[in-house]
Amino acid sequence: MYYFIINPEASGGRGRKIWDKILKILKRTHNTESFEAFLTEKAGDARRYAQQLSACCPEKRTITVIGGEGTLNEVVDGLHLDSDRVSVAYIPTKTDNDIARCYRKRYTLRAQLKRLGNPSDELLLDYGVLNCATMNRRFAVSSGIGFDAALFPALYADTYACAADAKKPFFQRRRASYFRIFVRELIHARPSHGYVILDGDKRHEFNNILFISAHVHPFDGGYMVCPKADGADGYLDICIVSTKYKWRLLLIMLASIFGKHVTHTGVHLYRCREAVIHTDRALPVHVDGEPIGEQTDYTLTCIPKKLRLRL
Repeated sequence: MYYFIINPEASGGRGRKIWDKILKILKRTHNTESFEAFLTEKAGDARRYAQQLSACCPEKRTITVIGGEGTLNEVVDGLHLDSDRVSVAYIPTKTDNDIARCYRKRYTLRAQLKRLGNPSDELLLDYGVLNCATMNRRFAVSSGIGFDAALFPALYADTYACAADAKKPFFQRRRASYFRIFVRELIHARPSHGYVILDGDKRHEFNNILFISAHVHPFDGGYMVCPKADGADGYLDICIVSTKYKWRLLLIMLASIFGKHVTHTGVHLYRCREAVIHTDRALPVHVDGEPIGEQTDYTLTCIPKKLRLRL
């Protein structure tokens, strides 16, 4: 039995187009009773479907996710991961996908469908957990605090505007607007004092935090923020940018496309199993690109090798 969770609106409607193609293939090659599909309509649907499909699962089951990183995040957040019976297969709706970059995967639908029944393609990976006063959220790739998290609400609003404007290809419109949003948010960014405690005993203080990013995998929005992050080593890689000169962030982010920012002034990289973070004022937070509000205190933890993922 095949199970699918699909976000039809992902990447400007590509989720629906991909699912329509897969559905045609499945109808030609499988009995219609051999697969079940769940299409999301609003935020939280993918999490709820993942909870339902993975609860009290008597047999091994693979749930295929079609969507962006946000859809994958909801599924990972909703899964019951206390057994080895549930795996996740992922078909991303965009080519500039952080998970795909990490494993240098090029996706064809037929090849992906063949992998669904092949356990040898399964990876046993870490995932992260963000705890704060108001919530507990998992993340598959990264969680960010500060400037990068502040970008996402504007980027999501711009995504819908780009999807509505059919004069240029969707991804061309998307790229053209990213730099404009980056510069606008950088002008309004306010550094914060704060500290990070690594694995309970290593405290590091900073006076001008612009952002803190915790990574299971190296990439965040296409930027190689933590080049040495390994999704199966049991550690989080932490990148902190602290500088009173905001313009440096532009140079740092450009260099991070190739992972060459690590020697720049103001960049600090650490590796740990757990990080306790405090900032003097509330900063925006994201998990896998999904904004989840503002907080001053957080704990980030790596859960080793509990996520079964097929790519």
